[in-house]
Amino acid sequence: MSWEGIDHALNRVRGEADRIALDLADLDGHVGHRMLRGADLVGRTRRRWEHASEHVHSLWAVYDAFRRVVDRIQELRVSGGGGHEDQALLTSLLNDASVPLPAREVPLRERGLLHAGGESTTLAAAVARMSADYEEATEVISAVETAWDALHPRLAELDAMWHEICTFSDLVGLGEDEHESLRADLDAVGATVRRDPLSLVEDGHVDASSLERLRLRLERVRGELRDALRMRDSYDESVERLRSAIDDVGEVLARARRLREQVVAKISSPPAVGVPDHVPALRTGVADMDALRSRGRWRELGARFGSLQRAVHEASDDAREREADLTGLLERRAELRGRLDAYRARAVRLGVAGDGRLVGLHRVAHWALWTAPCDLRAATAALSSYRRALQEIGGTGAPVNRTTPDAGASDGESEGGVSR
Repeated sequence: MSWEGIDHALNRVRGEADRIALDLADLDGHVGHRMLRGADLVGRTRRRWEHASEHVHSLWAVYDAFRRVVDRIQELRVSGGGGHEDQALLTSLLNDASVPLPAREVPLRERGLLHAGGESTTLAAAVARMSADYEEATEVISAVETAWDALHPRLAELDAMWHEICTFSDLVGLGEDEHESLRADLDAVGATVRRDPLSLVEDGHVDASSLERLRLRLERVRGELRDALRMRDSYDESVERLRSAIDDVGEVLARARRLREQVVAKISSPPAVGVPDHVPALRTGVADMDALRSRGRWRELGARFGSLQRAVHEASDDAREREADLTGLLERRAELRGRLDAYRARAVRLGVAGDGRLVGLHRVAHWALWTAPCDLRAATAALSSYRRALQEIGGTGAPVNRTTPDAGASDGESEGGVSR
């Protein structure tokens, strides 16, 4: 190499040495790296980290050898006399196998008699090897860090919920072993997150399903204990509100039953929905709560209260939905009657009301709608026939042959049903 080429190559390898030094410093101070070094790892994470650690060790060892060679070249270039021997030596150090690689551990059975245990490589090959080691190490560190970033916040949430459960348990006088299985499961999940996070990673995605299942269990127990405290501290007020809600459900059901009697008397099809009475079972549930209170069974009382609250809400929603369904049938009948009157008025305005065909169709539709109980499906079909005939005879539109309602018709015209 010429002196100019030597200086150019020296500047390049010095720059590489400085950049690698910065990368190594960043790696050494990386939070994930420090956590891995101090963690008591097991399973897949331990195997992956042991593999990565070998690359980290190799990276530092090769860098140390690489840096010594670069420093030696720098010293020779500064102190050398510039003769051909110096030029040849510098060229050899820059291009030839001048970097001694760390000895690789070779099992005794694989060693030869003259096994030396070391080899050398070029500066360029050393940089390539360090780059490969760096990628191997950082890939594992990044994978673990990603898993921890996803799992640690969830685990912290579970721990916070557990502390709340312990506090609530103390307040309602439960023993320490009341939630032993829950505590054991939380410990197991925590150990997995802290010691083997990569066991929860599949195809690059963190699987937190086990933590989510545990969160739901903790949330349920915490809710029961909160209800238990509420029962202990404000039983009378809570039960009074519950009884009031049950009374409201009873009122809605009573209205729905009276409404159903009207619907059954006036409409035969579609059939009226039934109105089951949930109130007796709900009131029995309240009586059971009184029995639990007398025995100081606060946790069971809290669980029963929460369950009964949900049952009251569901019964209320169901009762109102049935009431709306029944009301819709009566409203549908009134709507069809109004439309028949409107079609009849249009026929009068067009001067075709006396047409024999229209008279007959009107009689059928009127009979279907004013007969009690009436068939809304049949009435809807009769009304549609009258409308089509009016369009044909009155010249208000081309005859229409279809089974679906026109743009102005309400929902459910084709079969007389109620849209909910």
